[in-house]
Amino acid sequence: MPTLALSLQLLAAPHFMRNNSIMHDIIRHTAFLVALSAASVGCGGRNQAETPAPQDQESSSTPTIQYTPVSVEKISDERPDDARRATLEQRIYFGFDQSDLSPAARQVLGDKAEVLRTTPSLSLRIEGHADERGSDEYNLALSNRRAAAAKRLLVSFGISSDRLETVGYGEEQPLEQEESEAAWAHNRRDEFRVTSGPLAQQ
Repeated sequence: MPTLALSLQLLAAPHFMRNNSIMHDIIRHTAFLVALSAASVGCGGRNQAETPAPQDQESSSTPTIQYTPVSVEKISDERPDDARRATLEQRIYFGFDQSDLSPAARQVLGDKAEVLRTTPSLSLRIEGHADERGSDEYNLALSNRRAAAAKRLLVSFGISSDRLETVGYGEEQPLEQEESEAAWAHNRRDEFRVTSGPLAQQ
């Protein structure tokens, strides 16, 4: 910085103070040297811009997960549980010399219809029975009417009649052999057998 020091010395000299023109030139020259020195320092200390680190493209990629939809009906059809079997095989009972369905019998048949709707491959055989009182012919006809009554209600619930078979056995297959009102009440019934589908009896 010798030039800057020389300029400052000239600025301090008394004979220069008397000449305004010379003084003005010295001040302008000094200011130019100061600005030039500052620019030189700034250029020497300039930092280089940082180069961003390359990103790992593999880490930013999202793995593709394949999803296979599951058919609920297929599971219920191929993997029925014990509750479905029990619902389908639950008996209904009738009053003496009656083929009308009681409210309890209608509820049971409604539960069966729900299982049949969700598992279309199932079919049922409805077996009507009677107690021992009355003639064989009369009890056979009565048992057929009882089976037909259950089928009609299932059809009204939307189950195809092609999936429902009926048969009457009269008094030939009693549940109980005892001659009593309680035994006869158990013998007046409809039974249900699964004839096709995953619950069909072997």
